[in-house]
Amino acid sequence: MKNSVLTILLALALVIASIGYYFYPPAEKPILGRALVLMFVADSQNQSNLLNQWEKLDLSVAFSNGCVIDDVIRRRACVSQQINNAFIRTQQVNKPLLVLADKGVSQAVLATLKESDANQISALILLQAEADESLIEDVVVPKTLVISDLNDLAENISATRLLASNIRKNDQWVWSTMLVDSGEGLLSHPVLPHMVSYLIKGQMNPAYLVEFNAESQWQNPIVNNSKFFENNELVETRPVDNDIHRTLKAFYAYDHNLLKQWPLEKYKAFNLLKYRNQLPENERGRFAIFSNRKGHKFYLDMQRYGQYIPEFVIAIDDEENLYRMTSFYRTKRYYSWEQGGPNEDMLYSQSLGAFIHFQKSPPAHMELPYLQYSSILFESIKFTDQDPYVEIDGLSGPAFEVLTLNCIPCHRVNGVGGGAHHLDYLTVKPQPGFAQPLLSYSKDVLDNFFFNQTATAKLIGVNPNYVEIKIGEELITWFLLQSK
Repeated sequence: MKNSVLTILLALALVIASIGYYFYPPAEKPILGRALVLMFVADSQNQSNLLNQWEKLDLSVAFSNGCVIDDVIRRRACVSQQINNAFIRTQQVNKPLLVLADKGVSQAVLATLKESDANQISALILLQAEADESLIEDVVVPKTLVISDLNDLAENISATRLLASNIRKNDQWVWSTMLVDSGEGLLSHPVLPHMVSYLIKGQMNPAYLVEFNAESQWQNPIVNNSKFFENNELVETRPVDNDIHRTLKAFYAYDHNLLKQWPLEKYKAFNLLKYRNQLPENERGRFAIFSNRKGHKFYLDMQRYGQYIPEFVIAIDDEENLYRMTSFYRTKRYYSWEQGGPNEDMLYSQSLGAFIHFQKSPPAHMELPYLQYSSILFESIKFTDQDPYVEIDGLSGPAFEVLTLNCIPCHRVNGVGGGAHHLDYLTVKPQPGFAQPLLSYSKDVLDNFFFNQTATAKLIGVNPNYVEIKIGEELITWFLLQSK
């Protein structure tokens, strides 16, 4: 009997000790960095390497491995207690607390926010989180960075982006991005601690600052395509087709995996023909004229293209602001024929926005460069019966097609065409590097444009626009005649 009682007492002591260790782990080392990052991770592999990586950026790290358990209630209790303990530690030294959770614990962390003071946490970092909208309903979520693995399954990446979208609906700050898992887990990615450092707004490696500013700002773009939604009768929903797939792949040509963020099942479009029919009779001209944010100007003959039912795609799946589909680039020069260009901090934005599409695919010889016909401004849409190409004659059919489809959208000629330019990545204001009127270029510049495209484009740092030599020769001859 005595032995039995002793055994029971020892067992109780072990349980109590275990609970005490579970909720009140041994004293942590002092918080020496700018902030404490409490990490809820599935395992403790390579912790020493991670600590070195993060401490170089003056960040203290505390690991919490014990909360990755199957029991949901115990998992949430563990997470809540660990966050509370960490908050007490940071409060004592007046430093921010950031919480990082991988897929196995992210739901528990979000659930904890519903039951505690979210102000305890300065920022939240979620790796490959599930899109459980119920976890963020009526919850004040701290500044949140949501990261998915670029090589993960499409449904997982889409779920992570959807979580960010749901947080954003409540006008809360969220940055959704993607990294490539090299096989050691996203936690070991060398860029991750720099992203966390960015959230603190403390010292920041300038090599990352511009890109982080750009990507995080375009989570909530200062521009949108909301004007197209104001007339619901003109907005139609249909399944995504091959032409839309092709346009999106062209936009994300540098990495098609980025398209995994969306299921690409449906789209919403603004019907251009129905819009014209709503206008007064004197405004229903044959030619549609419209422009985009980059200064391109487009002309569409409705007698030729109307039968294919032109429309502007204004939403993909749940994404109703296609300006969130934005990439960034730099150039080396403003112009190929002279020195001088932007400094290394200058970054340009290239957004999809509303883009042209046809319900019925036009024949190959009538296809438009769909990707160029993007970021369309609703207020620019006009119709006229005056042929915009009346001043352009004397060219063969192929040369006329190249001029009207490839040249004129960017460059004016005889009063027709646009004046393309770059856009500042933060303000979306026009930047130098303007496309000049075609008749203003010297023969040497034109020769380089048409016959030395690769080298000329390389000087600026853009992609070449190839033209057949015969067509190039015909166009140059025509330009020189027109300019006399």
